[in-house]
Amino acid sequence: MKRFFLIVLIAAIASTSWACASKDQKNTETAASHTSKKTTTTKPKVTPSKTTFANDTVKDIEAASADIESALQLADSNQLSAAITSLQQTTKTHPKAFIAHYDLGLLYERKPDMAMARSAYESALGAEPNFYPALLALVRIDIRNGDTGKAIQTANQWIARHEDIFNYNYAKIEALIADTQYESAISQCRALLKTDEANARLRYYLASAEFEKKRYRLADFIVGESLEIAPNDAEALFLRARIYDALSTEEVSLIPKIASTLDDVIALNPNFIEALWMRANIYYNASNYAKAEELYRHILQLDPNHVGAHINLANTLKTVDKGPEAEKLLIRAKELAPQNALVDFAFGTLYLNFEIIQLPMKDMDRLKLAKQHFETAESLWTSSEDKALAKGYIRTTSDAIETLQAMLDAEALFGSSSDESDSSSDDNTESSSGSLRVD
Repeated sequence: MKRFFLIVLIAAIASTSWACASKDQKNTETAASHTSKKTTTTKPKVTPSKTTFANDTVKDIEAASADIESALQLADSNQLSAAITSLQQTTKTHPKAFIAHYDLGLLYERKPDMAMARSAYESALGAEPNFYPALLALVRIDIRNGDTGKAIQTANQWIARHEDIFNYNYAKIEALIADTQYESAISQCRALLKTDEANARLRYYLASAEFEKKRYRLADFIVGESLEIAPNDAEALFLRARIYDALSTEEVSLIPKIASTLDDVIALNPNFIEALWMRANIYYNASNYAKAEELYRHILQLDPNHVGAHINLANTLKTVDKGPEAEKLLIRAKELAPQNALVDFAFGTLYLNFEIIQLPMKDMDRLKLAKQHFETAESLWTSSEDKALAKGYIRTTSDAIETLQAMLDAEALFGSSSDESDSSSDDNTESSSGSLRVD
């Protein structure tokens, strides 16, 4: 969680009004659809307004601020368990300190323990119903789990409880977009904009829905309007980076604009996982492996179960001959996603390049493992293009096995370099003459 989030909140409470910033992470995975049966005919007209807090809430927030800051520092120092324990005590001592409940939820997500994170976010809403980022966090847990139907249901339940809280609509719209109900999301955004024409967040969601419908130019125009109103909205800036990415071609590359926009996002929110992911990939593709490694490691600090970061960090470490650590990362990725073909493909390339990447095993054993993993990747992939890629590597590996075996047979037959072969096995190669470079 960004440190300034707490500071801004305390300052705002001092004047008894508050406008909330957005949550650290955004997720737009989709799953089965869900149609809401809630009607709006009897729903009272609501308008966005500044929030005033009860005196006990203000007192708890002010009293808890130092403890919250201390807990966040522990989390930043990789002392996650201690940070969680600290915030648990803070929420017991200051139950109305809703930001403490919310931060506790963020730390549980980092653990990850989604059940406890959900409980913490619900406690934040119980302490202060107007704190809508907690509802967004609840909805995003459902979306991340692939249950967009539950996400819509969660939003509807809280809207039904507090129909006067305008900002709860954001959670509903976000769930609709994740559920691919783009037209419904667009209609709801337009209806709500009639109530609040200068609402930057509604424009952001409207642009998001248009983006998902692949109307990129329109999405860019709308998100531009949003950023004119709220130039420091990290999520809107990230959407602009995604739009640039969609519009970028080999003829007209927008990679510099994408990179600079992502840098702006990360400056505003250093823990924005999706922005970190995109930026790390750009660094990797530009062969800036040091920066790529830095960002992939940061992602894994925030989300230890991020499969893609495990794979890409392993691929990055291959380039600097950190084979053993790369192998450990891929083993963990395989545990997290046993049916992910990219994990097996990454294993294959790790084992194949035995002259470049050192591992404590013989070259022939590595080549055989490489072939097995390429075959597994080929069986898991469904697209013809991916299958063709895997088959090409299978052929390359088979040729390498055949060539290396011929070299070893020749050495055995003529007895050449036997002493050298024995000594070189300790250095992870069969022999100097039996070493085969595979590009």
